[in-house]
Amino acid sequence: MNAEDIDEWLDSWIEDNYERFEDPNQAVSLCLKDASATGIAEADVVEAAGGDLAAHLIAESMAIAEARED
Repeated sequence: MNAEDIDEWLDSWIEDNYERFEDPNQAVSLCLKDASATGIAEADVVEAAGGDLAAHLIAESMAIAEARED
C-alpha cells in the first residue's frame, strides 16, 4: 500500500469506528490491531496520522460527531 492508500484506509477506519472510542488508548489499540490485520505497519499508520495517532483519532472522531449533529 502506498501512503495515499493508507490515508484512505485510516479515514475510512475512523468513520466506521469512531463511536467505539471510549478512550484514546483503546482507540489507538483497536486501530493498530485492524491495521496490522490488513497488512499496514504501525509506523505507516502513525505517519498517516501526522505523528500522533491518539490525537488524530480523537480530533477526527469529534469532527465526525459534530458533522452528524448538524
